[in-house]
Amino acid sequence: MDQVLPKARASRSKPLPTIPPSTVDSTSEEEEFPPCAEPTPEELEADTAELLGEGGPAREELSVAQQTCPTLEGLRQQAVKQANGDVSDSHRVYWEDNLLYTEHRDPKPGAARRLVIPQEYRKFLLTLAHDIPLAGHLGQMKTWDRLVPLFHWPRMSEDTKEFCKSCETCQASGKTGGTPKAPLIPLPVVGVPFERVGVDIVGPLDPPTASGNRFILVVVDHATRYPEAIPLRTTTAPAVAKALLGIFSRVGFPKEVVSDRGSNFMSAYLKAMWKECGVTYKFTTPYHPQTNGLVERFNKTLKGMIMGLPEKLRRRWDILLPCLLFAYREEPQKGVGFSPFELLFGHPVRGPLTLVKEGWEQPLKAPKQDIVDYVLGLRSRMAEYMKKASKNLQASQELQKQWHDQKAVLVQYQPGQKVWVLEPVAPRALQDKWSGPHTIVEKKSEVTYLVDLGTARSPLRVLHVNRLKPYYDRADLTLLMATDEGQEEDTDPLPDLFSSTEQDALVEGVVLADCLTAEQKDHCLNLLGQFSELFSTVPGTTSWCEHTGDSLPVKSKIYRQPDHVRDCIKQEVQKMLELGVVEHSDSPWASPVVLVPKPNSKDGKKEMRFCVDYRGLNLVTKTDAHPIPRADELIDTLASAKYLSTFDLTAGYWQIKLSEDAKSKTAFSTIGGHYQFTVMPFGLKNAPATFQRLVNTVLQGLELSVQHIWTI
Repeated sequence: MDQVLPKARASRSKPLPTIPPSTVDSTSEEEEFPPCAEPTPEELEADTAELLGEGGPAREELSVAQQTCPTLEGLRQQAVKQANGDVSDSHRVYWEDNLLYTEHRDPKPGAARRLVIPQEYRKFLLTLAHDIPLAGHLGQMKTWDRLVPLFHWPRMSEDTKEFCKSCETCQASGKTGGTPKAPLIPLPVVGVPFERVGVDIVGPLDPPTASGNRFILVVVDHATRYPEAIPLRTTTAPAVAKALLGIFSRVGFPKEVVSDRGSNFMSAYLKAMWKECGVTYKFTTPYHPQTNGLVERFNKTLKGMIMGLPEKLRRRWDILLPCLLFAYREEPQKGVGFSPFELLFGHPVRGPLTLVKEGWEQPLKAPKQDIVDYVLGLRSRMAEYMKKASKNLQASQELQKQWHDQKAVLVQYQPGQKVWVLEPVAPRALQDKWSGPHTIVEKKSEVTYLVDLGTARSPLRVLHVNRLKPYYDRADLTLLMATDEGQEEDTDPLPDLFSSTEQDALVEGVVLADCLTAEQKDHCLNLLGQFSELFSTVPGTTSWCEHTGDSLPVKSKIYRQPDHVRDCIKQEVQKMLELGVVEHSDSPWASPVVLVPKPNSKDGKKEMRFCVDYRGLNLVTKTDAHPIPRADELIDTLASAKYLSTFDLTAGYWQIKLSEDAKSKTAFSTIGGHYQFTVMPFGLKNAPATFQRLVNTVLQGLELSVQHIWTI
């Protein structure tokens, strides 16, 4: 590196080429594009250092560090053993020209030997591979892919992961992602009308109406879902207070009012009014409107109804607002099962459809009813309505929480911990999404924290946990803790199948039970992090088990496929070729291909599953009698377990190699050619038994584990 960088600096120190006068547009105004001053040599050298990084160690220094670094003791011993004739390892480790190298014994064409790097120079290489502009701050896998063809050191994968995770630039820009959403905490069910209400302001709605109204004050009752809406010209505290008093004069004063942290709602004027009226006011967490979600959802519906008005009436929405409110109040609400009119008045109201029906039918005489009987009946109906509404709402909240919490994880922070804070507005293209690091001051609830933002206007602010993510300090990062003497930690454990394919780290998606303590969760996450390479969307392979078979060839005709699915078949075959699970074949065996719709398609799109119809092959296959556990017996076994952990293998069948003889029997034909599997495909008669045998072998001796094959 010390020989390359001086040359690069020398080439950058030459004067920049000038543009001939004849090539300059004579119409351009010189004052708009003033000539740039030519950079000084010092500025050029600083620019070069920023682009290419600082110079590396000299060759002699690197050689000395290789011979003395304690983390390379295992590699040095391995080089001595191999020099004495030991060839049992899959890698060659050797000295050449006083430098330590390693390489595969059967390298791929074009593969280069890898230079072993001592501990003190690893951060330098990681910086060049990730931080400088020529590296582009790419992700962990791309940084690893840039390093692994040239260099090697123990725990190289873990160091790359930690280095990229602790990059402040990537953390601030959101490249490292956020945190999983926190579990949903439903609001308490209210059974008394107008005991708790939500309040909000809609607007400004431009252009204003003829009366000058641009805003709407919205009030929604939490018990009955009954909305009120008052048009406003301004949203000053006196104007809002006057409108609220008008609403409460009809329905009574509530016990609790929930609103956002708008200046009008937090004003001393409204606080004094709430105090005089005996009302408890509660504010939502900043930038977390879900706390007042009932009102926010009504706001969206109300604005949609206004937009649905004819264009000539849209400027008169303030006059038509009662009509829009009637439309909303008349409809049953999904959460409670009744309309707001029914829950507030105890009976359905007469609307346009009712009037039409009554006009077509014979008028019916209403039976005479005593006022006392009416009041008693009304009370009975109201009690029954509210009881059913509360039950329906509770069931709806439980269902909503069940769906929301499927991928939710409660992240805990401690006072004094550094965090990133998500910006409240959508950033510009070149603006960071996260600000920080900031400090946690206090935990206010399970999902809210008091954070020191360090600003003069609002130094302390309560924020929801969904707006926070941990800060990883590179200064605290210890690159490569020394390994035990004589222990070799190879950084190339992945087979060729993995090295040629992009993989997504799935450790962060593992869901831990809520009943675990914070210490237990940390222990589980640390354990998962140690074996993060096992969590991948790409299947691996094992040599412990092979799928075999023998019979006379069976050849089936190709099924006719519609034109709209041929591209899908072609893409699936190409994907499997890239993964190495299929290869081109000249086998006399042939099975047809079918496409089956997936039951759980994403985003409403119809997805297809690539399948091979092996019924002809299965007819001549000898049955494997290896037992498969019964599901009910497994459930009985787990009945007394305190904790249950489930692991789902990525394409488990594809992790079993086929013998050379068996590969030809899995051949299938498409319009594009003839192929055969190199691993055990889905659809074979004995595939479940073979896979069960492998799983039993892997988990042999673990009494607290059970295995179940789930066939989709």
